[in-house]
Order: sequence, then structure tokens, then C-alpha cells
Amino acid sequence: MSDPHLGSGSSANPNLVLTLVYFLTIAAILIGTAVYFIVMARITDPEVRLMELITTQREVQHLIDNLSSQFSNFWRLPLRWRSMKPYYTHQTLSWIFILALVASVVVLIVALALDLAQVARISTLTYVVSLNALFMVRQHLYYIRRTYLTYDAEHYLVLDTTKFYYFDWSVFNVVQLGILVIEFLQLLSFPIRDLLDALYLSKNQQLNGNSDGSNTASFIIGIITMFANLSSKFYVIQFWFLVSVIGCIVLVMTVIHTYNVMRPHRPIAIYWVKYLLPLANLLYLPMLVMLIGSAACLSKIGTEDASDSSSGLLRCDSPSVVKPLYLALTVVAYTAGYVILTAFVTSFDRIPIKGEIHYKSQGVAFLKNMSMLLSIDFLLVANSYRHIRSILSLVIVLSMVCFNINTQPCFVEQINYWRTYGFCCILWVALIVTMLTNEDSTLSDTGTGGIVSALAV
Repeated sequence: MSDPHLGSGSSANPNLVLTLVYFLTIAAILIGTAVYFIVMARITDPEVRLMELITTQREVQHLIDNLSSQFSNFWRLPLRWRSMKPYYTHQTLSWIFILALVASVVVLIVALALDLAQVARISTLTYVVSLNALFMVRQHLYYIRRTYLTYDAEHYLVLDTTKFYYFDWSVFNVVQLGILVIEFLQLLSFPIRDLLDALYLSKNQQLNGNSDGSNTASFIIGIITMFANLSSKFYVIQFWFLVSVIGCIVLVMTVIHTYNVMRPHRPIAIYWVKYLLPLANLLYLPMLVMLIGSAACLSKIGTEDASDSSSGLLRCDSPSVVKPLYLALTVVAYTAGYVILTAFVTSFDRIPIKGEIHYKSQGVAFLKNMSMLLSIDFLLVANSYRHIRSILSLVIVLSMVCFNINTQPCFVEQINYWRTYGFCCILWVALIVTMLTNEDSTLSDTGTGGIVSALAV
């Protein structure tokens, strides 16, 4: 099956290039991280290395305690009204979202069994939104009650009052800055992709042809953000890779936890978990967004949007793709990946040293969750509701701007300033995209060059 998104005169397959870049980038990050820590272990004085290991073990144990507290708070849902006191709002909302989750799963199973494409799409959207909303409510309740859950009020008091004005140029801070830039480009890519997709459809309706400028721009965005716009053949490869990675994460966590519970006197050392945090932050959006893209693509099969030239991040129309199986696995993988990764990256609450770029966990939790809602908005909401999708994106990004200004989630004020500026840039682009995509005549007369000029104003 030929891919209509590939240029006829292209000598290299863009899908192959994107796939290679995706896997090579992950391999380079893993190898680079391992090499860095191996080299540092060899050149560091043994006594200093021992003190670092002791400190790291203490920090990781605090991370594990926070992670355990989050999961405990997530599952501790009282049934009786009196038991909900004084958190009636959180507990009531939690039960509402749980009922929505259960109902959407039942409807999704029936829709897949009866091949009701539109119903399957709506139930998939309902499930993903309800899951994210439920986890956000439970996390917010956790941050309200965490003093009582962890018995470490002094630690969190220090975190709330710590503030730095400048940062140093250590290796750790350089990595953090790199992650910030990549996250900014990833979030910025959502409204730009939406505009390019709308422009592509508009040009095709008028010219009944291809839009090379949109294809080239989408290819460049895929390279920079690691959100690969893949054909059906490469979708299958990446899908099973992501499902395998999440399955391995769940298996490793289960094995370590079970072993440490059964043999508390000889537990498995977990100091290395700290070094996975930058990697988890970097790959958080690419992994989960690709699963959202998979759900979006699969849920479009059999609907009006399936005939559009654009199908989000992925194209899954291969005959070898069994929609019920792949959609069910996507939902399960996203549920496990989202809960584990979000809890993991928001559980590291150590007190930073002066000049270190570090974040408050509640700030990480809010911004990560809002980033996921932004991806859900752009990928799962149907093209026929493009107006609503654009408005929702403005609300989400505006909330991120207000939160960053109000709470100052980073301990370094310079980072808070530049992060707010970055969110404002995304808000500006989303506003321009909303105005252009909601005016069909304007969009039809606007080329890729005109779009760039409009965004630069």
C-alpha cells in the first residue's frame, strides 16, 4: 500500500528516516547516560563516591516512600460519606471519574465487538480523559495530605521556602536545560501540526493534490520532537516496541518490590533509580503521546476522519493491524505507562543544592498532566470539532501560564521566567492557529510561508 504522504520524487523514505532517528536517539540517550556514570565512577575519589552513594540511596528511598504514598492515596477511596470528611470534593470527583472509566470500558468493549466505530472513538476519548482527570484529582489530594502521609513536615517546609536566583553550568543543569528546550518544542508542535493538517486538507480540497510544504514541515517537526509521523508498516514496529518497554517496566517494578518484601534483610539496591529520572522526563511525552496517537488513529478507522489525508501522528491502516486487539493493548499500555511514569517523575522531592535546576513535585505533576491533556485535545478530538479543540487548547495553555506565574515551580527564578515566556509563545501560536483554522477562506489563501509570517508577527 502506497503512502500518500510520501513525496514521489524523494530518494529516501521519510518514515524510515524518522524511525531510525527515533530508535537511535533513544539508544544514544541510554548509552550516553551509562557511559557518563561509568566514567564518573572511575574518576571520582572512592571516599567521595561512597558519600555520594549514601546520599543517593537516601534520596531514592525518599522517592520510593513518596511513590508508595501516592499509590496508597490513589487506591484509598472511602465509600461512606462520613469517611470522605473533610475532602468531600476530591472523593466525590474521584468516584465520578471512576464510574466514567468503568462505563467507557464497557461501552468500548461492546463497540469493538459490534464494530461501532464512532461509539468506540467516543468511549476511547472518555476513558483517556477520565483516567487523566482521576489521577490529577488523586494527586492534588495527595499533595494536600502528604504531610500526614509521610510524616516529614519539616522537609516540605524547607522545599516551600527554598529559592535561588541563578544557576550554574554543571552537567546536570545542562541536561535539564536541554530537556526544557525539547519539552517546549514538543508542546509547540501540537498547534503547528494542527494548522499544517488543516492547511493540507484545505489545499487538497481545492487542488486535489499533495502539499509538499506541509509534508516537509511535518517531517522536520517529527525529527525535532521525536513525535514520528509514521506509515502503517513502521507504526506496527513502534507500537510493539512501546508496549514491550512498558511491559518490562511493570515487570521490573513487580519483581523488585516482591523480592524486597519477601527478603527485607537483603533487598535489591535501588540507588540507580535516581539516574533514570532525566531519561523518564525526556521520554515522558514521546512515549505517552505516541500511545495517544495510536488510540487516535485506531479509533478513527471506520469514521469520517479516516478518509482525511491526516490521521494525527500515526497511520495504522495496514491490513495486518487488528483494530480491537491493537486498541485494547493501546488503552492498557497507556493506563500503565501514564500512571507509573507520572507518579515516578513527581515523587522526587529532595532539597536541591544552591544553583541546581530542580522542580517542586506538585509543579511537575500539574504541568505534565496539562501537557497530556493538550495532546489528548489535539489528537483525540474529532476534526469536525476543530473550533472546540482550538478553544480548549487555549484554555489549557493559559492555565499552564497562570500556574507557572503563581506557583513558581522551579527553585531557580531565571528558569521560571523563561518557562513562562515559553508557555506564552505556545499560547500565542495556539491563538494564531485558532484564528486561521476557524476561517476556511483565510486558511485556503494561506500557504506555509504565509503561516510562518503570521506566527512571527
